[in-house]
Amino acid sequence: MYLTYANKEVMKEIKNRIQLKMHQLVAHSCNFDIRPTKEFEQLHVSLLKFYFNAVDVNIDYQEKLISIWNTKPLTTNPLRLFDINEAIADWVGYTNLQETLDGCIEDGHLQTNFYKKLLLKYDEYLPNEDDAMSA
Repeated sequence: MYLTYANKEVMKEIKNRIQLKMHQLVAHSCNFDIRPTKEFEQLHVSLLKFYFNAVDVNIDYQEKLISIWNTKPLTTNPLRLFDINEAIADWVGYTNLQETLDGCIEDGHLQTNFYKKLLLKYDEYLPNEDDAMSA
């Protein structure tokens, strides 16, 4: 089935609304003094894990440091499973958590689907009158 120009525009508008709601959710989740609520910390970790394609992520909010564990480069053996002992650790410092997380919000079909799931999960925390399902 071919998408008409109007359908493409509608899809683009939906994608833009989803990204806008994600930025709003990130802004709301970064409004804390010492550390975010457990729910918002999970949001931050989920977003960073997805963006960096990481196995694990830890955030030190006081030191403003993100620890990221990624798998080693893929081998030629497609049956080889990931081993946490072979993970590569990396650290990313930040000065503004909201800007850092906003920078993780990307364009793309896979990304849009992931953001929809996050918006559904964190719908009750959205600071506006619209629900996440309308995105």
